[in-house]
Amino acid sequence: MQSDKIKYRRLFIALNIPEETKEKLLELRDSIPLKAECSREPKEKLHLTISFLGNVEEQKIPQIESFLDEIAMFNKFICLITNFEFFGMAGIPKVLYAKIVADQILFRIEKYFVECLENLDILTEQKHFKPHITLMREKKTATEEFVKTFSSFRFKTFFFQATEVVLYESVLEPLGSTYKKLKTIYLS
Repeated sequence: MQSDKIKYRRLFIALNIPEETKEKLLELRDSIPLKAECSREPKEKLHLTISFLGNVEEQKIPQIESFLDEIAMFNKFICLITNFEFFGMAGIPKVLYAKIVADQILFRIEKYFVECLENLDILTEQKHFKPHITLMREKKTATEEFVKTFSSFRFKTFFFQATEVVLYESVLEPLGSTYKKLKTIYLS
């Protein structure tokens, strides 16, 4: 007997980060002496999320991949990594990230996906798009010293060229999530 149960997959669309940029980010992050309990993102999970789709019906994936094909029309562009910042609720830092200043092409790509996904009745996060690369997650309430240490850390701005956009599946496992590339598109 065949099951008619709908299958879902947890998806997101991201900008792939070059290996040398990932290594430099981790070197900078790890050079800061910290005494906090943080979960450090491993190199293989560093990316810049363009659109988090959440749980998507498996049957919609070919249409999403088709939309992804269309972004090959966009040109490669430069992203600057300027400093480290925090996200958090009520002033309590929870996520440390590398702030990205990007060419307008990135914002056009993000807008394109939001519009395409709405046509598939896939609602993406409705937050203001803030390009970043997550580096760490604070497990407990961050101490004032932790915040001050990261807030005052400075490095020389560096950049990478954005050349690939990837559709990822995030597979939840007991020890955390792993990312599986479903499709990669190269920018012009």
